[in-house]
Amino acid sequence: MKNVFIIHGINGVPKIALWLKEELHALGVDVTLPTFPPQEGATYDNWSKVLDGCKNKISDNTIIVCHSIGNEFIIKYLANNNLHIDTYISLAGFAEVFINEGRDVLNKVVEHFHVTSDEVRKFISLTNRRYSFYSDNDHIVPLDVLENYPKTINAEPIFIPNIGHMGSKSGLESFPELLQLIKENL
Repeated sequence: MKNVFIIHGINGVPKIALWLKEELHALGVDVTLPTFPPQEGATYDNWSKVLDGCKNKISDNTIIVCHSIGNEFIIKYLANNNLHIDTYISLAGFAEVFINEGRDVLNKVVEHFHVTSDEVRKFISLTNRRYSFYSDNDHIVPLDVLENYPKTINAEPIFIPNIGHMGSKSGLESFPELLQLIKENL
C-alpha cells in the first residue's frame, strides 16, 4: 500500500490536514505530517532539515499532498534529492513570485522558495501523476497564478469554487474531493 505525506504551508498545519490524516489513518494508510517552522522560520534549509528526518519513507509508493508554499518547497526538495514519487497533489499551489500587499513575511518566503525551470522539469520527471486543486476566491494567491500552476507542472487542474486558500482562514472542515482523489491513487 502507498504512504501519504502532507506538507503544510507558511502558517503551520491547517485543520484540513489534520482531518485528512485522520481519514487516511482510518483506511489503514501510513501518513506522515511533518511540522515545519512557520512564518519567519519558513526557509528551505529549515524545512529541509525537518523532512530529512523522514525522507527515507519517500519512495515510488508515496503520495504527497502539499498546501500553498509547501508546493514550491516539495518541488525543490524532490529535485535536489532526486526522489521519485507516485502521485503529487497540490492545494492552492504556485510556482511563480507574486506580491500580496501588506503581507511582508509571506512575500519574502514566496521569493525565497521560488523554483527554477530546471527544478520544475526535474520534478515533473520524478512524479508519475500530478493534480492541482484551486479555487476562485483564494485570498492569498491571485487566480491567474493558480490557473498557471497546473500548466507549469503539467498537472491535471481541479477547480472547485468557493473553497478559498484551503487553509485555516478558509474554514474547510473536510475535503471529500481530495480524499476521493487519494483513494483513487492508493
